[in-house]
Formats: sequence, C-alpha cells, structure tokens
Amino acid sequence: MLVWAKRTVSVLTTRALVYGGLFIFVVLMHLALTGALREQGLNGGLSLFVSGAAVLGFVLVMFNLLERLREWRANRREMERVRQRLPGGPICVVWRAPETVADDDDHDAMPWDVIGPLKARYPKLARRLGVEGVAIAAFEVSADGRAKNIHCVDAWPSDIFYEAAREALQHARFQPKYDVHVRYGASYRMPFVFRIDGAAKLKDRGRHARKLRPSLEAAAQAVEKLRRTG
Repeated sequence: MLVWAKRTVSVLTTRALVYGGLFIFVVLMHLALTGALREQGLNGGLSLFVSGAAVLGFVLVMFNLLERLREWRANRREMERVRQRLPGGPICVVWRAPETVADDDDHDAMPWDVIGPLKARYPKLARRLGVEGVAIAAFEVSADGRAKNIHCVDAWPSDIFYEAAREALQHARFQPKYDVHVRYGASYRMPFVFRIDGAAKLKDRGRHARKLRPSLEAAAQAVEKLRRTG
C-alpha cells in the first residue's frame, strides 16, 4: 500500500504570512493611536512620535514572544523526534522493483480483498521533517473479515510507520476474493510505503536513502502492482 502525504507550506512562506499580517496590524494600530492622541489635543508631530514609540515597543515585545515560542516548539519537536527515533533530516525510500512480476503469483499471494479504501495516516512529525519510510505488517484474518494478531515484520527508519500501518489494518475489513478458497489462521504480509508528494527526493546513495529490496516476494509484487495501477 502506498501512503502519500501532501507537501506542507514551507517555513519561508509561513514567516512571510506572519510578517505580512503583523505589518498590516502595526500600520492599523499606528493610525488608530495617532488619531486617538490627536483627539486628546496633542499636535501632529508629538502624536506621531508617541504612537510610533508605542508601536515600536509592541513590535519588540511581539518579536520576543514569537522567538520564545519558536524555541519552545523547536525543543518540543526535538524531544518528540528523539522519542520516536526519527532522523534529524529528510530521508527518502528508493524503491527498486523486481524485473518481472507474475500476475498469477499475485493472485495467490493474498486471497483477500479490502472492503472499501484502506487508509493509513502519515505520521505528523515525520511529514514535517520530510522523512519517508516503510513498514511491513503480518496479520491474520478472522471469520468476520478483520485483521488480528498484527505484528511488525520490518519498519524503517522508525517504528512509528508500523504504528500507522497497524492502525490502518485494525480499521480495515476483508472479504475473500471471488472463487478463491481461504484458509483461516494463515498469516499474510502487507507492505506500507510512505512517500511525500512533491518533496525533493535525495539521490540513490548515502546514509539518508534506503534501497527497499524486501526479501518477501509477495510484498515486492504487491507494491509493484500498486505502482502500475496507481
């Protein structure tokens, strides 16, 4: 299963919007204070000076508060990154599909169809950091079509991708494929590949990229089929 996340607003765009809104607010505040001081009997030059000093003090206080808020959020994000064992910078998954995929083997690999869309949430912090990942979950299908005995086969670069895959499987419903005999108690494996749409992909080398070459033939075929049909 391919899990896509849309590219978020960049830091520069966010700062431009914040500074633009602050500029408009400061101009309106300056005009309002100047008009109020003139109504109190102050002349034009003195009212402009007093309102300008008040606006300058307000801007300094606001910038100080925003800087403290930014540092607090950065510290919280770093603590959460360490707790979730995520890397500090962007990384990507480089998929290398097998040369040939047999459709007949695809049919036998998973005798169940998912009822409705299978949705998995992209981990929020990983999306913000630009971190892509992969998880392969093993599970059984109960008589009522729900996944049970879910456990992790492989997860990279953090277990939070497996947690997202496990949550998706817990909410999924399965039904047997047409004219296929299913055996209850059998274990199946499903890959979840987390990608960020529109993000710059790193080169196919270095410690920040992983070549996804699963030894599980069924997982490789499933992901290749999703790539061709999606």
